[in-house]
Amino acid sequence: MYCRQAYNAGMSEPRSDRLQLRVSPQQRAVIQRAAETAHETLTDYVVRHAVSAAKNDLADRRFFAVDDIAWGEFMALLDRPPAQKPKLERLFSETEPWDN
Repeated sequence: MYCRQAYNAGMSEPRSDRLQLRVSPQQRAVIQRAAETAHETLTDYVVRHAVSAAKNDLADRRFFAVDDIAWGEFMALLDRPPAQKPKLERLFSETEPWDN
């Protein structure tokens, strides 16, 4: 299952940590212009994009190392029979709005 949180999830938390970045004047100008275009502060823009990129990088991992216990639990979940989901079955039996 793939899910995506809103881009600003967690952004309302108080900010207490600091990151310091070194960029060229040209890089700063491009980032500043993009932030202005998005009607965001430079900090909000950079943090939003950095968090989004980090989440994508983490979600895109192809190799996961787990211990034997976690692997056993994972395999047990895969091997169990599927549960009946009447609401989901009803949803999938409906005609899509774009097919009308």
